[in-house]
This record gives sequence, structure tokens and C-alpha cells, in this order.
Amino acid sequence: MQTKLAGFWISPVLGILSLNIFFAGAGNASTFPFRAIIGVEALELSNMTYAAVMAINAFAGAAAGVALGWLSDKINDRRWLVILCAFVGALGFGLVWLWQSPFAFIAAYCLLLPFSNALFSQTFAYSRAYLDQETPDRAELILSFLRTIFTVAWVVFPPVAGWLAVQTSSFSVFAFASGTHIAFTLLFGLLWTQPSARIGQASKKVEAADASTLPKAYISNPYKIGISGIILGSVALQLNITALPLVIMRDLGGTLEQVGINASVAAAVEVPCMIAWGYLALRLSKEAILAASSAIFALYLGLMSIAETVLQVLFLQGIAALAIAALLSINISYLQEAIKGRLGLSTSLVDVSRVLSTLGASIVFALHQGEYYASLMEVAAIIALGGTCLMLVARRLAGKDNG
Repeated sequence: MQTKLAGFWISPVLGILSLNIFFAGAGNASTFPFRAIIGVEALELSNMTYAAVMAINAFAGAAAGVALGWLSDKINDRRWLVILCAFVGALGFGLVWLWQSPFAFIAAYCLLLPFSNALFSQTFAYSRAYLDQETPDRAELILSFLRTIFTVAWVVFPPVAGWLAVQTSSFSVFAFASGTHIAFTLLFGLLWTQPSARIGQASKKVEAADASTLPKAYISNPYKIGISGIILGSVALQLNITALPLVIMRDLGGTLEQVGINASVAAAVEVPCMIAWGYLALRLSKEAILAASSAIFALYLGLMSIAETVLQVLFLQGIAALAIAALLSINISYLQEAIKGRLGLSTSLVDVSRVLSTLGASIVFALHQGEYYASLMEVAAIIALGGTCLMLVARRLAGKDNG
């Protein structure tokens, strides 16, 4: 088993996927910590307008994710859907960089970047399908390692993007993100040189009966409650992503570079935590892990609401990383199991949950009044505790069903 796993790690397909996931993470890491600053500060969008743009982006991303997820269970070659998302994402980020206007920002986030949002779920749906075909007994564990590679990009690139924004222009982060998506597109194209990389209904290991008939899409009640818990935890996470840079800069008088450093520190701690959570998931239920991570995140958010210096915020990122590592990795495997026999459609729930969480966070952000943003952390803490409660209920119901 160990020899087989070691041999699999040097597989050309897995090597390409690892690099692609790293590039996808680089694109996210270079823009997510700064998009609220660029939208609200640089382009002078109101809180309400910015929240509306993010909500539309989320809905469009969900529609794209579900449509592509449904199609990926029927298409002969999943690779085309992944490369489509990467290419359109490159166009969207490039548009914001070239025009640097409210119109370009709104058009990109509402029309083009929803496909960039779906790139994450499409890449992981393809990766899970490939791993299930080549090494099904280790698929979930290797998927955790791939998710860790995505996080490694968050260690490297937020401070790089912050430095780039200070040295040139804050809009340079969008040029960088466009470049990473172009690199993703070109690198992913190499998979067409690997015969085993063709994954779809016409792949050599899919039987004809399976290709013509797909299981009915059905989500059990425990999973419905668990998905609701994931959404609440993700709302708290989205609020933290949006408010943290503003807390650092406006509440505590920090800088863009400090925003990048905080994001990098959190991601650095997430890397070993993700690996640890992945191994723990072999022994504990995913519901228990997600409930614990939401509770830890609520603790972090409560402490953030009373932080008085940027240094204190920096130290708190260790607690945040412990929770975020599970919220961003274990939830993928949990959601991929929600619709039995429909991997593509089930993975699209990652996009749906992100949409609903972004919508919830956008509503809370839009309703925020006042010059400072620490109070948003208090609201996020309460929401995270709600996610904890729902995951515990889902665990209890799942145990009864199994019994």
C-alpha cells in the first residue's frame, strides 16, 4: 500500500493536478483578501453596492456550478469544463486590471468571475473522479493533500500580492490573478497527453449501463441539516474574509502589507492542520469534526471583536487557522457524499453552499452601520455557533439512521 501510494504521488496526472490546484489557490489568494478594499476603498462602492455585487457573483457562481456539475456527470470528458472555468476566470480578472473602474469591477464579478468560482469545485470533482478510478482506497486522503496544496498558495501569495499592491497599484493583484488562471489553462492542457486523464461517461472503466442511467439526485435529512450547518459556518467564514482586512486597516490603523501577512500566517498554520484533520477524519465522523471547527471559529471571532492591536490579530490567526482548516477541507468530502452516485452534482454543492454563505454574509455586511467593523465579528461568532448546533444534530440523526 505504501509503495503504491508513493508511486501514485509521482503520477504525471497527479503532478499536473497538484500544480494546477496551486495556481488556482494563487489566483484566489492574490485577490480575496483585497477585493473589499479595492471595491469599497479604491473604487468607492458603498457597502450596499459591494454587498449586492458579491451576492450576484455568488448566485451566478452557484448557477454555473450546478449546471457544470450536472453536465460533468454526463459528459464524456470532464477536462473541458475545468479548462473553460480557468479561461473565463482569466478574462474576468484581466478586465478589472485593464479598466480599473466600478463598471469593470461589477461586470467582471457578475458575468465572468462566477466561472472562476466554479473552477475550484470543478477541479476537485475531476480530481475525486480520477482518484476514485485510479486509487479508490486512498482517494479521500489524497484529496485532503490536494486541498492542502491549495492552502499552501495562501501562505505564499497574500504577502506577495500585498507587496505588489503597495509597490505598484492595488489593481495589480487582478493582473496577477489573471496570469495564474492563464498558467492554469496552459498547464491543464497537458492532461490531454495522458490517456488515463480522460474521465467521463465514456472512460474505459465506466460500464455502459452506468453511462446511460444515473442515480436519482436525493439528499437525506441528516445531510440536509449538515449542509445547513456548513452554510452557517461558511457565512461566518465569509464575514471574516470580508471584515478582517477592514478591521486591520480602518479599526486598527494597519496597512495593506499587514493584511497580506495576516492572511499568509493563517494559511501557513492551516497546512499542517488540514493534514491532521484529514487523518482524524479516518477515525471520527465528519459531522463531529465540522461541529468542533465551527465552535473553535466562534471562539476566534469573539476574541477578534475585542482585539486592540494588529499584533493581537496576528496571534489570533493561529486559532482561526485550526478551525478554517476543517471548514475548508472536510466539508468538501462531506458534500461530495451528500448525493450518492452523483459526484459532479454533489460536488456542485460546494458552489451552492458558498453562494448561500456569501449571500448571508453580504446581507449582514450591507446592514452594518458605522465607521468600524469589529462588531461584524460578534455577529459572525453567533452564526458560527449556530453552525455547530446544526452539525451536532446532523451527527445524531446520521447515527440513528446507521443504527
